[in-house]
Parts: sequence; structure tokens; C-alpha cells
Amino acid sequence: MNRSGADLDDRILGLVRERLSIDVPDADVDLIETGLVDSLALVMLITSIEETFACELPLDDFDIENFRSVRRITTYLDESGVLDARGTW
Repeated sequence: MNRSGADLDDRILGLVRERLSIDVPDADVDLIETGLVDSLALVMLITSIEETFACELPLDDFDIENFRSVRRITTYLDESGVLDARGTW
């Protein structure tokens, strides 16, 4: 995770809590296995991420594993480089 990983975790946690009204205790909770996020909520989360960070997520090879937890979402965003391409977020 890059230097901004913890900050990004906090921002993604905020999105889940505010936009989806889901209280996630921490960044490592499996959102799908616990049933906190279903397929509709996942689409809403992806849309919220794209709107918040003014980016388009590369979902050509969509892998649900990248969205199992806030920490995995952060790692996915870091590794995909979509936020780096936008400059500072």
C-alpha cells in the first residue's frame, strides 16, 4: 500500500458508511461474506468511488475479490493506478 493507503482506507470507509448507510467496523471486514454488501450495493459503491475520485475504474477484468473489503479496494485502487493518473485526490 502506498503512503496514502490509510487515508484512502478512511475515505472509502466514509463512502460505505455515508452513501450505502452501512456501518463497517474496520477496513478488513469482508463486506460480501458478512452480507453487508450485495450486488446492488457493490454497484453503488463502485459508482460512488468513481464520482468521489473523478475516475473510471478499469473493470474489464472485474474480480470481486478486489472489492471484498475496504482494504482490498484500497489496494486495488493503488495497484490500478487510476488515482495516480488523476494527481492528488
